[in-house]
Amino acid sequence: MRRSILLLGALIFVIVLVLMLLRSLMAAVFPSPLVAYMTLEDGLPIVIVHDLQHNLKRRLDHLYLTDPSFSPDGTRLALTHYLRFGSEIIMIDLTSGATAALTDSSAIAESPAWSPDGAWIAYASNREGDNNIYMTRPDGRDLRRVTPHRAGDREPAWSPDSAMIAFSSNRGDGWDLYTVELASGELRQLTRHRAPDTAPDWSPDGSQLVFASRRDGASSIYRLELESLAVSPLVVESRYDSLPKWSPDGRAVTFARSVDGLSRVMRVEVETGELSEMDLGETDADSFVWWRRGT
Repeated sequence: MRRSILLLGALIFVIVLVLMLLRSLMAAVFPSPLVAYMTLEDGLPIVIVHDLQHNLKRRLDHLYLTDPSFSPDGTRLALTHYLRFGSEIIMIDLTSGATAALTDSSAIAESPAWSPDGAWIAYASNREGDNNIYMTRPDGRDLRRVTPHRAGDREPAWSPDSAMIAFSSNRGDGWDLYTVELASGELRQLTRHRAPDTAPDWSPDGSQLVFASRRDGASSIYRLELESLAVSPLVVESRYDSLPKWSPDGRAVTFARSVDGLSRVMRVEVETGELSEMDLGETDADSFVWWRRGT
């Protein structure tokens, strides 16, 4: 009897192990939507990488992380790493777990954004006094200052063709959105409003930006047509909504919503306006980002 119970227990263990291996194999053979986001663990910020289709989660073994940005092949993450004084940009290899610092920790560096062609990582930093946009190779070489200006430039976002960077800046009368063409250095102001416009993100087809703004009182989500510069509301409610990101298929926009002191990741369908909460299994989630496959 005891032997039968032991054999049954061993068989169940083997079956569970095989199912887990098959689940991981299916995830590798049939890639599914991969996302990363920040959550809190014992009050400290950590980052989770989450395979949505197979519900596989990986907790990065580092504390004080936020602003994840995937490499185009999905194997690495660039992140903001909070320090005791300031912050730095680090890169984590999701295959090996190896970590490398891309910036000098003596200055503030934040909001990394990986170019769609994989060649550059842009970020905001005050390394030369003023807060400007910089970019560097993924190995830390070839550092370039993109916006040499005595203003506050922050939150860089790459165009799908890796030719331009959108960002938020207070170089005018308030926090507005701008683009800079990397080849020519040509600057274009996109918005002019007394309310702060922040956190731009490009649509996958490159025709629009989404951003957060207080132009209707509460912080809400808007979209901007780049050809006409027409701005239209996407989600306007009496909540605090921020950090919008286009889904890879361009059909939806996700964003962070503050609810009773906690942050939830919401999703709005662009064509219908249908609103739903992303089921991530976390009570608090922020800085949500999709993996967009490189071309």
